[in-house]
Amino acid sequence: MGEFLALLLSYYTCDAAAQTQQPLGGDRLACVELYEEVKSFFAPLDEAPHGTPEWAAQRIEAYVAFSAWEAENPTLVADLRAQAEAAAQ
Repeated sequence: MGEFLALLLSYYTCDAAAQTQQPLGGDRLACVELYEEVKSFFAPLDEAPHGTPEWAAQRIEAYVAFSAWEAENPTLVADLRAQAEAAAQ
């Protein structure tokens, strides 16, 4: 869980920076990669081949599961976002 929370804090920091800094430039790709890593925590262990319609459906399901996790953990998410916003300034 610690690895996931550290990754999530990094992702929220990217998100906060994207909202306050213009433009992110090369950091944008790193932020996209972080977001994909976060979603991977919610993806099936046996993912479909990359680029297939099945893989795309699994990525959407992972996003939905991540969103549900955020909704189930509002206090933790708010705390991580506050830390991220402080780091992005």
